[in-house]
Amino acid sequence: MVQKLGPVIGGLTALIALVPSSWLGSACKIGPNTQKRSSLPIKLLGCFAALSYLLTVGLELIPPGWLVTPQLVYLLCPACVLTITVDPSLGSVLLMLAPLNAAAYGSLGAVLGYFLLAVRNRL
Repeated sequence: MVQKLGPVIGGLTALIALVPSSWLGSACKIGPNTQKRSSLPIKLLGCFAALSYLLTVGLELIPPGWLVTPQLVYLLCPACVLTITVDPSLGSVLLMLAPLNAAAYGSLGAVLGYFLLAVRNRL
């Protein structure tokens, strides 16, 4: 399930990134005509990115005695796939894995924010 969800989220994010901003503005009913700007996508991007960064660092700090399944780790930390053969240090987690996860989940938050904004303005 997790392996199938990653490409879908990545593809959706890349598709939305390529959509012209005027199309997003008309879909969400925002723009110069309405003077109605919402910061919901930016807020969700920031929240998702911050939470995933902290969650990734928290996974590194879990005591070895706790039995955490690999499926749960890879669900919460998709970038941890890069560490299958090596055990990363705290520095590499802080500088490499956590920012990658923050980018992935932050983009998911932005997509969700634009979706909620479009649905809210259509009702």
